[in-house]
Amino acid sequence: MPQYSWNITGHQGESYKLGLFHGDKTHHVVLHCNDRVVQIDFEVRESKTYSVFLDQELCEVSIDHTGGNHYDYTCRINHEAKTPLNQWRKSHRDSQSRMERVRMLVAGGVVLIVFAFLLSSYFG
Repeated sequence: MPQYSWNITGHQGESYKLGLFHGDKTHHVVLHCNDRVVQIDFEVRESKTYSVFLDQELCEVSIDHTGGNHYDYTCRINHEAKTPLNQWRKSHRDSQSRMERVRMLVAGGVVLIVFAFLLSSYFG
């Protein structure tokens, strides 16, 4: 009777305990979060992925059928999906990257001005 649980800290710092039960005989799946059932699926005998939002994070719990009556279970936060939080993160990274380039250009300009001033006072 496979039972798994994962502790996840959400985007805003809240803790979640995400759990999965996969019955040996019935193959029924119960996905629960903080002791509340969030999904039920019956007779899951093949690979399948379940999605649940935790604090704006898209969390994916996967059951991978590895042959016979064997399964692997994983849980991950999907940072590539087009969710509002992931789009905000991408735009934030892009704006930080632009700001970094502007800072480098300004710093380079200041160095050139200081260098030009030193050259003019040395030869002037």
